[in-house]
This record gives sequence, structure tokens and C-alpha cells, in this order.
Amino acid sequence: MRKTINNSLRIFVISAVLLSTILMLIAYFMQFSINRIEDIKNMTKEAGNCVEHYDQETSIDILKNLYGDSDDVRVTYINPDGSVAYDSKSNAEEMENHLERPEVQNALKVGVGEDDRHSITLGEKNYYYAVKLSDGSILRMSRSANVEFGILLGFLPALIIILLIIIGLTFPVSKSLTKRIMKPINSIDVNDIGKVDIYEELKPLFERIADKNEEKEEAEKIRREFTANVSHELKTPLTTISGYAQMINNGMARSEDIKEFGSKIEKEAGRLLTLIDDIINLSNLDERAHIENPELVDLSAVTEEAICILEKAAKERNVQIFFSRQPIFVKGNSTLIGELVYNLLDNAIKYNKENGKITVFVGETTDGIELSVRDTGIGIPQKDTERIFERFYRVDKSHSKKVGGTGLGLSIVKHVCACHNATINVKSIVGKGTTINVVFPKDNEK
Repeated sequence: MRKTINNSLRIFVISAVLLSTILMLIAYFMQFSINRIEDIKNMTKEAGNCVEHYDQETSIDILKNLYGDSDDVRVTYINPDGSVAYDSKSNAEEMENHLERPEVQNALKVGVGEDDRHSITLGEKNYYYAVKLSDGSILRMSRSANVEFGILLGFLPALIIILLIIIGLTFPVSKSLTKRIMKPINSIDVNDIGKVDIYEELKPLFERIADKNEEKEEAEKIRREFTANVSHELKTPLTTISGYAQMINNGMARSEDIKEFGSKIEKEAGRLLTLIDDIINLSNLDERAHIENPELVDLSAVTEEAICILEKAAKERNVQIFFSRQPIFVKGNSTLIGELVYNLLDNAIKYNKENGKITVFVGETTDGIELSVRDTGIGIPQKDTERIFERFYRVDKSHSKKVGGTGLGLSIVKHVCACHNATINVKSIVGKGTTINVVFPKDNEK
């Protein structure tokens, strides 16, 4: 960054100096040229007034005395028929007729004329100004445009020296400025922006960097915890399966116990498969920021299907499910929304009381399209309400172990909500039950 700033400063200063010099030279020579044109006009008019009342021979003598030795101004005295009577730079007798010259034509018509062209006689570009005298003859004066070029060439060595000096000074100055610019930046602790006097313009940038670092650290912490929890959760059923399998394999299990051991192995294997499925689902959801190619999903139908799937589990615990609904659609992924509904209902059954109730509502409210699941279960303490969506977090570990939850259901629910821009709200009273509301935005509706 230091090198980039240093080079940028040098390029900027050198470019600014060059551009300024060029613009100043252009402005100077434009003004210089305008002044020279005005000057030649005034000189021609004054010279015309001087010779106006003299005969041609006397007029030519006057012009010779005034401008004969001038290297800058060319004077031409032209007869009414266009022949040249006198020219301060060339032999008049050898010069061609000037009647067709634009400035002469205009002078004959309106009294004055001017033109800017390349002189065939002198082989250079000239500005011409002509005035008509009372006897019909034309007095013309001209100036070479090469003078401006000569002045520029005269300035050039001095300009080159000045530019070299400025370029030479640019290197140490840019290095010093870069050091001053970088000093507060290099002293920044992105985790504590308030400790240093930083540029106000850069504060939002470093605050975002600090936030990103914090998010990265938090994500790394979650990843480590997740890895540890996964290892623990996988180890538990595998240990059970391995233990019973060894007992059967070593002949330590009685024949009447083999069926029971097989049943326990099957149960733990099922729990292991469920856990692996949940981990895969979470990994897939972590990579999704939004739903690609969303479809219209009938939220009522998806909820009804989940209730049918869990009906057996509910009957086993004598839990009644009451479902009220409106035909309503949301845009999203039907499989993910199905998992969301299934996990909410599964939790409501597992953590309910015997002979408990679950009330499910699907419909439109003032806030959006709502899915509400209310149970009469054990409830969640206030301190744990915000943490229930963390991976493997369990409020009542003994109860979770008893009902066989993986601890990932609500994490999946949270991720699905995030993918669909839905909000989730939890209200719970210990011993009385829990209500979870998921609200999809109304612009998701059909």
C-alpha cells in the first residue's frame, strides 16, 4: 500500500505539473497571438494614416524609413490593379499580382481585409491585414506566425530544467507524504478503532474490517465447538453399537438377549443416521445465502403433510394436534420449508407433556405469512430462549437423551428461515409451554 500511495503521488504531481504547464503555455500563446494580431492591425491603420495624403513615391519612402529595417513586420504597397509597388521583404518587380489575395479583395470592397495563410513568397505562415487608401491603392502589413514557435523554442530549455527540478523534488516529497499518510493507518488496531487518531474517512472501512474479524473469530469458535460436539454425538451411538456388537460376537450375550441387543443396535444406528442427515443438511444450508429458483409452496399442504408423518409419534405420547389454516403460498424451496415445519412439530411432540396439546396455525397476519406452533410442554427458561437455535444446545440434556433428539433441529429451522428472509420468534413459560412463530414476508406470497 505504501508503494502504491508513493507512486500515485508522484504520478499525480508530475501529471499536474505537466498539464498545468501545457495549459499555461497554450493560454499564453493564444493571448500572445491575439495581441500580435491587434498590434499589426493598429500598425497598418496608423501607417495608412501617415501615407494617406502623399503620393506613391513619397509614401513608399516613408514606409521604408519606418519599417524597412524591421525583421518582424512585412510591408506591402499594392496598386489598385493588384501589382506590387513596394514590399519590404521581396523585390516588388518579381512578385505576382496580388489582386486575388483575400485580404486585398476585402479591402477593395469594404476598406479593410485580413487573412491567415502560408506565404508562397516567403515560405512561411503569415497573418495579413490590409487597408484601402483614398487613391484606391492597398497598404498591407503582415507578421510571421513562426515567431510564436521561436519563442516557444526559447522557453523550452528553461521549461525542461524546471520540470526536472520538480520531478526531482517529487520523489523525496512523495516519500515524506506517504510516510505521514501511512503512520496513523499502520498504528491501527482493527479490534479497537478508538485507540488511535484515524482518518474519519477510513473509520467505516476499519470498523467493517473489525466486524468481519469478529465474525470470523465467532465462526471459527462455532466451527471448533461444532466439531467437538459432532465428535461427541457420533461417539455415543457408535460406542453403544460397538459394545453390543462385541458382546454378540464374543458369545457373551445370551440367546434371549440377542434380540434386545439387536433392537438397541438398530435404534442407535437410526439415531446415528438421523444425526448424519442433520449435519449434512446444516452444511448445505451454511453454503446458501438465499434460495435459487424459488417456487410457490403451499404452506398449508406442507404443514398438513408433516402432521401426517408425525401423527404416530404424537399418538404414542397421547399428544393432540389441532390444525387451523388458510390456503396460503410462499416463495421458496418446498423441501427446506418441509424440514422447518417437521422440526418444529417434532420438537413440540418430544418436549410436550403426556396428554398434551399442540396448536398449529398457518395463515396471513398483519406482519406477514405466519406459521405458528404452540405446545403445552415443559417450556424453556428465559435465559435459554436465545440459545436454543445453537447447534447441539439442549435445555434439558436428560430429557433430550430420553426422547432421542440430535440437538440440530432448531439450528436447521433458523437456517431455513434465514434463506427465506423469514423471522422467528419464541415465547415460552417454564412448565406451561412454548410458542414458536415463523413469519414469511408478504412479498413472498403468490
